[in-house]
Amino acid sequence: MLNRLRIRDRQRETDQGLEQEKISAELLDRVQVNAPYRLLVDRYLDLFLHYGIHPEIGFDAAVLEEWDMEAMTRVAHLLSEKGRRVTFHGPFMDLAPGGVDDRIREVSSLRLQRTMELVPLFHPGSVVFHAGYDDRRYHAHRQEWLASSVATWGPIAEQAEEKGVEIHLENVYERTPKMILSLIEKISSDRIGFCLDVGHMQAFADAPLLEWLDTLGPYLKEVHLHDNHGQGDTHGPVGSGRVPFEELFQYLSDKGIRPVLTLEPHEEASLWSSLENLEKLWPWKD
Repeated sequence: MLNRLRIRDRQRETDQGLEQEKISAELLDRVQVNAPYRLLVDRYLDLFLHYGIHPEIGFDAAVLEEWDMEAMTRVAHLLSEKGRRVTFHGPFMDLAPGGVDDRIREVSSLRLQRTMELVPLFHPGSVVFHAGYDDRRYHAHRQEWLASSVATWGPIAEQAEEKGVEIHLENVYERTPKMILSLIEKISSDRIGFCLDVGHMQAFADAPLLEWLDTLGPYLKEVHLHDNHGQGDTHGPVGSGRVPFEELFQYLSDKGIRPVLTLEPHEEASLWSSLENLEKLWPWKD
């Protein structure tokens, strides 16, 4: 995410960055870039509008509790007017959509539902939510987690159908793709797909990339792109760590899969470096 960007002179520094890194406008037009709503509005909206950056807007609990509808309407209008393609990232901190405690799951569901209320305003193409399975917490309660998760995501899938948007469930601490596969199959909605976060996979998973792709490939709708060396979720630039990006893009190209691609940098330099390296890896001709 862009929550650590430090842009002292956005116009000058971004001009230099684009020139030095030779980032093509065509590539920038093909990806989303994650930005928390508050930072997007307070600091980076002009940057996104001027340089054709398409935002994945991240919403947290505070924004969902306190939103200013008039201000949000202005932001949504500006993004639409400039032709920015919008996606959402829902809240995740403290949430347990598959929690076995009904009260905890109820609050988590309210946060997800609140995010969905913003879909008609911004018209995102998709909404990413964390699936929320962690074997360290639920290994002895897998079936309870699965049943609770279906109870949470079922109504979300119905809302997605009504609002014409897709829901992409993202991996974080899942060690293998099995529980997300079980969840997607249980929900059984063409509005529910999978978001592969390759940085989370590298940092937390036991299963290799090919197992994730072979297992969830039929449901793969989005990929979050950032890098690390496997010791933590550091959100480094694409190509700076051990994520097997060449294997990823070769697989996508061979299988004819064209998911939403979303960059999640934590600082400005990572954004431009990721774009530069992504140009070298890009497998599609059009």
